[in-house]
Amino acid sequence: MHDQAKEARLPQKIAVGWAIGEIGVAAYIGITMSYMLYYLTEAQGISPALAGMALLIPRLWDAAIDPFVGAVSDRTPGRMGRRRPYLLFGGATFGLLFAFIFLVPVDLAPMTKVALLVGLYIVTSTAFTFYDVAYSSMAAEMTADYRARTLLVGYKMMAARAGIVLAVIAAPWFFTSGDTLADGFASMGIAAGAVMILSGLWAFFATAQAPQITRPIQHFSLKLEYQALKENRPFLILWLVFLCQNIAVGATATLQIYLVIFVMKVDQALVGTMVAISAISAMLATPLWVRLARRHGKRRIYFISMGMAVVLAIPVLFLPAGWPVALFTLFLLAGIADAATQLCPNAMVPDTVEYDEARSGERREGAIFGTWLLARKLGMALGAFAISLVLTLFGFQAGVDPAGQSESALTGIRLAYTLVPGSIWLVAMILLRFYTLDEDTFNSLRGKMAAAKG
Repeated sequence: MHDQAKEARLPQKIAVGWAIGEIGVAAYIGITMSYMLYYLTEAQGISPALAGMALLIPRLWDAAIDPFVGAVSDRTPGRMGRRRPYLLFGGATFGLLFAFIFLVPVDLAPMTKVALLVGLYIVTSTAFTFYDVAYSSMAAEMTADYRARTLLVGYKMMAARAGIVLAVIAAPWFFTSGDTLADGFASMGIAAGAVMILSGLWAFFATAQAPQITRPIQHFSLKLEYQALKENRPFLILWLVFLCQNIAVGATATLQIYLVIFVMKVDQALVGTMVAISAISAMLATPLWVRLARRHGKRRIYFISMGMAVVLAIPVLFLPAGWPVALFTLFLLAGIADAATQLCPNAMVPDTVEYDEARSGERREGAIFGTWLLARKLGMALGAFAISLVLTLFGFQAGVDPAGQSESALTGIRLAYTLVPGSIWLVAMILLRFYTLDEDTFNSLRGKMAAAKG
């Protein structure tokens, strides 16, 4: 199908089926951001600084190839369209490769172990990127309606929360039930990998009749791609906001397990439940945020939710250890805010595709979404790496139980959990004020494009 097919109402069956493909993405991101550093320091016995570097290299690689993968998908010919071949290829491989990361023997020499983990993570993240970029790009192809995109992304975000809940609840159950922590992580990797494969293949088959663009862009020029993105001012502003957001999210997600276990002294077996509460509240809050965003505008709701994230980070500075109910409540409220901070930008970025098309005459969803996902991955990588440095700076010791950690290390965890993400959220809020592609502007653009074609 071509551009005119996008004007038809998207069947709910297709929208929900496509959204299920996000479960595997969310499980992958949830586990790698929440538990990967913990896996390296506690199961593999790698120092925080070295573990942080071992994670940073693959994540930077993953982020760097996103725009290239997007440009490739824009130029992919075939009767399945430009995106679905990568759902099949990526969906069938990245979950399988993911499992191997957690099968690395613990008795290898430290540098051999690190090199093997880095290599496996790079290969896995490459397969994941081919899937994720193509999958995300479909949001702009399946519907061109400003408000319908909010609903479509709402389905996707609810599926994402389901994936995160599944990951963060099940993962600790797996890695605490093995004979050793490493054995538990191995079982977790296999189970999570299977979920990722099933999720990706479900999205592939569910979108067989989805509106799509089968005619690829014919020419390729890195200079022209870069120039087009550079001239897409709404996208650039939104990209910077999203980058800041993901630095904050990456820092919070990486540090959450350390906060719960080492600072708040919560039993390790309850970690999954504690962490999952924010994902559950986010999933339940998403329909409300969808309604509010469609009524009051995506940008306004995005701004409000970021302000909520800043406010909710502050109490952790003062919360005494042994107050799990209070921490539980904070996580619940943070999840409500997080639902909107994920929904709104991901519903806004498809609109920048039309802005680019109005200027260039080309539809480059892949390049735009590839660069968009670069912000997510780069931000999370930088946030997680910053946390590994903070842990080292404050004297956190890998492999030492909570009672053996110094007061300096515990204070560092509190400060990093609140001040680092809170300050970055404030920067994101300032940048968002410069974003001007609202519904009226978007509809005006589409009207001019339709008149030019007619």
